[in-house]
Amino acid sequence: MPVWIVMSGAEGLTGSCKACGTTLERALVREVRHYEETRLLEVICGGCERHFLAIHVEAKIEPLKAEDVAEAAAQLAWARSLSDLFAPGDLDLPEAA
Repeated sequence: MPVWIVMSGAEGLTGSCKACGTTLERALVREVRHYEETRLLEVICGGCERHFLAIHVEAKIEPLKAEDVAEAAAQLAWARSLSDLFAPGDLDLPEAA
């Protein structure tokens, strides 16, 4: 039998249920998987009991900026091969067994 945990604010989930509009603060949340700083959560809406999955990342993620995209595009335009973009050891693949 799964263990359900009522989490305040559905552990960082914000907004409302798409189906009924109930705030996710009333949702039941169960952790399905946990890997490093990322958790897969099963969520049940407190209003309509709709089930869905959500991903919660504990680490703060910096948003992608237009400058980052421009820099990456410039590097790709300059590169003639993968070795222009990566260090030599990054492209070494282990031999197939």
